[in-house]
Formats: sequence, structure tokens, C-alpha cells
Amino acid sequence: MIEFDRRQLGGLQWQQDSAFGRRYSLKLGDSVLAELAFVKTLGTLAEARTATSAWSFKRRGVFSSIVNARPLGEEREEATYQPNWTSSKGLLQLDSGEQFQLRTSNFWASEWVLATTDGIPLLRFHNRGFLKHGAGVDVEEQGRNHPRLELLLTLTWYILVLHQQDSTVVAAT
Repeated sequence: MIEFDRRQLGGLQWQQDSAFGRRYSLKLGDSVLAELAFVKTLGTLAEARTATSAWSFKRRGVFSSIVNARPLGEEREEATYQPNWTSSKGLLQLDSGEQFQLRTSNFWASEWVLATTDGIPLLRFHNRGFLKHGAGVDVEEQGRNHPRLELLLTLTWYILVLHQQDSTVVAAT
């Protein structure tokens, strides 16, 4: 795994390692910048790692769910995410009090944007794949300069993976 170089973040891709696994890698070409892995086959507990940081992510609740992000091995919450009732958008809040809106930007929920509450985009995710889930990621200028970019990239991807899994379950019923 290599460290993030904020000057070279064009062409980022989240890729599912296996069609039947719940492991994902954030790649820049052949280089891995981050990993997200669910701890159990079923369940929402996952661990994310970069070259310099690691977190645990967990969704709690059913009808009014909240996602928590904690530094790995700690109880302190570093971020929370609360979706709206349709899960098409939600509010991500860092422990500093800074808030972001995560929302789908099209009807099919194939594109998502993480933006400031003023509407300035930081990250754009373009979902891809049928058997293996992935996404192209555009890091906007505001995102490149954000001090917690690695957390925002991994946590947002975790939220989108859960959304995709929930949507698959609903479509199958």
C-alpha cells in the first residue's frame, strides 16, 4: 500500500477484489491506496486502511440507521453518517463539527457526490460493474485539500457499498 499523493489523484478506482467477497481496494493504476474489508460474511462491521491510518465502520439501527467511524481499536467516534429515509442522501459529520451532504446525482443512483453543506463538491463516485462492484472516483480541488481526505474516501465508499447491497436485496424480493 502506498501513501496518498494529493497532486496525483486522477483516475482513482474502487474495485471489489472478488465477485463473491466483501473486500475492496482503492487503486491508482496498479498501486493500492486504501482497502476496505467487511469483518464477517454477513454484518456491517468493516475495517478500512490506508498507509497512514485505519478505521472501523459500523452501521447501527434498522429504520433509523447511523454509520459510525472510529479509529481502529478506539471507542472515540471520528465521524457519523445519517441517511434520509430513502437513503438517497444523508448528512456526514466529522468530530470537528464539519458537515457534508452525500447524495445521489441521478435517478439510478449510479453517481454520488459528497459536498459541503454549501454545495461545493469534494468527491464524485461513478458506480460501475455488475458482478464486481466498483466505482471511479473524482477528487475535486476542495477534496484534494481536505486534511481528512483518506477518511472521507473510505467512509463514503463504505456507505455506498451498504447502499448497493441494500438495493440488491430490495430488488431481489
